[in-house]
Amino acid sequence: MERVHLITLSDRASRGEYQDQSTPLLKAWLQGQGVKDVTSALMPDDAEALEADLRRTAAEGAPLILTCGGTGFGPRDTTPEATRRVIEREAPGLCELIRAKGGHPLAFASRAVCGIAGRTVILNLSGRPAAALEQIQLAWPVLVHAVSVLRKEGPAGGPCT
Repeated sequence: MERVHLITLSDRASRGEYQDQSTPLLKAWLQGQGVKDVTSALMPDDAEALEADLRRTAAEGAPLILTCGGTGFGPRDTTPEATRRVIEREAPGLCELIRAKGGHPLAFASRAVCGIAGRTVILNLSGRPAAALEQIQLAWPVLVHAVSVLRKEGPAGGPCT
């Protein structure tokens, strides 16, 4: 995969109250997987701003957009709602995999979604750095396959495609 856009949502980090640890951790991991172009944005938990960035980045042709944060039960945790307004087709299996295989019982409290907007896959990750890293590691093989099939960059293959 050549390009991934990472959007980290945090009111406090975007105001400079603490340092965003998720973005550098995920960027380094993605680059270690051979992703050449990892772009990122840090923004407050704002559904309208997130929706606009998702739409813009998908229109620019990003194969994969990862969001980090805003998937919990807090009143400003609206990442899944913004994502659903952008995607055309939901792909629930990836989030089901993450919730089922995640190492922490609170993984089941995630309201994260995954779906397709045009030829872009969008996946919501947790805001906790360690959890987000675990989630991308679990989902990565499926994401690579999904992006490849969606963009017809390789053979489809497999029993479910």
